[in-house]
Amino acid sequence: MPQPGQTPTAAAPTPPAGALFTQRQAAVNRARLPTPELANFASPWLGTIADCSADAISAAQRGNGETTRTRCTAGIVTSYWITYRNLADREAAQARYRAQATTTADLATGVATPTQRSTTAGRTVQYIEYAYRIPSGGRGGQIVAAIWWSDPTMPIAGVFTCYWDDLASSWMPLRDLWALAASTPVQR
Repeated sequence: MPQPGQTPTAAAPTPPAGALFTQRQAAVNRARLPTPELANFASPWLGTIADCSADAISAAQRGNGETTRTRCTAGIVTSYWITYRNLADREAAQARYRAQATTTADLATGVATPTQRSTTAGRTVQYIEYAYRIPSGGRGGQIVAAIWWSDPTMPIAGVFTCYWDDLASSWMPLRDLWALAASTPVQR
């Protein structure tokens, strides 16, 4: 009980379960992305993804204008956070994925049409769903579903990929993960 002249002190609010972990996970992941712009672009997912590390850029990727590629995981999903030399290289990548999307319906039914989307977090992005079949190796013949998106004003992009079988042959789990952008404010 407070003494006369003293005011009671309020207990500090308790954050919701998992909030402190998510904040710490986001801080660790933010530090692993190569540029502040890419970290801001990825911010809606930084508390969800894990195991982020710089990916080696292959000669083909470098030839396509990629300057950095950071690989992270979110359970069954692999995410890539990519920077390009310039907007023209990013737009060329967008054109490649848009073309790939035209053949996706035969591999992964229910694919959405490439579009520009606005999120409630205030972002407008180019959004493309596509799929491909792994040509050879231990996973040869398996189908990978992917969502590629980019900020139309910056030379950056994100990609979520997952084996179609792991998604139970449905786009919904991958779209659900991507939808975090629609409800998470941009962290600067």
